Amino acid sequence: MRTSPFSAWRGSPLTPDARRSTYARTLHQACVIVGGAALLASHLGVADLDLQRWLQGAEEPPFEIFVAAVAIILLHLDAPGSAS
Repeated sequence: MRTSPFSAWRGSPLTPDARRSTYARTLHQACVIVGGAALLASHLGVADLDLQRWLQGAEEPPFEIFVAAVAIILLHLDAPGSAS
């Protein structure tokens, strides 16, 4: 049985249910893949505080950051041994 890729962070205090936008969900999934918010911020070359605002849904990330997060997810799906 396949579980939701977002189950790892469901209920996270970083993303209140009312603010879970596509941007926040995408960044959260990328965060899970790379191993945490600090690592994702470093990988994306952004400040931790900016990433936290995007994860919380307080602001939308710049488009290029969103695309980079999508790329992380897609590369993970293409990796050998990943669930598809």
